[in-house]
Amino acid sequence: MEGSGKRRLNAYGRVMRRGRIFALMREGWSYDEIARDEGLTAERIRQIVSEVLQKRKVDTEADHAKLQLARLERVMHFASEALARGDMGVGSLYLKTLDRLDRYQKTAKAAETYDDEARERLLAKLNQVAERLGYDKILAENARIIAEHEAKVQQSYAEQAAGGAAPEIASDYA
Repeated sequence: MEGSGKRRLNAYGRVMRRGRIFALMREGWSYDEIARDEGLTAERIRQIVSEVLQKRKVDTEADHAKLQLARLERVMHFASEALARGDMGVGSLYLKTLDRLDRYQKTAKAAETYDDEARERLLAKLNQVAERLGYDKILAENARIIAEHEAKVQQSYAEQAAGGAAPEIASDYA
């Protein structure tokens, strides 16, 4: 490899190159144009794209439909606002969006089952999100603070009861 004059990319460099390749593809560049820009062959660009697509996890039909519904709801919102302002140019967009919403709604609803396996998948996803966001630490800290507060209230209650006075119970909710 010494004589070729080309350096091999490290993992970070490969990730960045893949990102550039897919960005250029979204802009409509051909494999040949991307290859020229990256200093690679068109065949190597095809290989890189193929490798990435083979590793990609494909959403279930229901998940894909729900994602499309979320995207279309935004379009529907803006189109309906434009129509309300009197912009009739978005009328066909509005009708096409309604059609797509109906189609994806049927797909999302038909594939929707909520059994034990689906519940386990949902709980696993929620646990991953909670772990990533650090909710366990937040909950532990909240539990510690509540326990300290309750101990102070109990101590105050005990001291007042020992002194013969009627205990005053402060409420955080009053």
